[in-house]
Amino acid sequence: MEYDTFLAKTAERAGVSLEAAEALTRATFEVLADRISGGEAQDLAEPLPEPLKSWLRTDEEIAKGYGANAFVRRVADRAEVPRELAEAGIRAVLATLREAVGDQEFRDATAQLPGEYDILLSTPAGPAGAG
Repeated sequence: MEYDTFLAKTAERAGVSLEAAEALTRATFEVLADRISGGEAQDLAEPLPEPLKSWLRTDEEIAKGYGANAFVRRVADRAEVPRELAEAGIRAVLATLREAVGDQEFRDATAQLPGEYDILLSTPAGPAGAG
């Protein structure tokens, strides 16, 4: 999936501008790379174009352990958006990532996340506030 296509799909799913989709994608990828093992982040990044690929890279092999609420807060802080928009954005980014890398690769990487992340891993219902 091309970079522009990834952002367009994310923007549509989240109901945000392309600029907001880019900020949310970068923030989500950087926090996800911090939260899963370096090997899984690298596997997820492999089929993606730059700069998406670089946003998933990490020098850390060991995943940091924090919950879904902290994940959303970190994305909101990095993207400089309200928490509600960050949550909708994360869901949109992850749904687009699943489409880009394939269901099996996505499941392999996100299997490291505890059950409380399921709400973020589910397919978004529509633009922020619509689901």
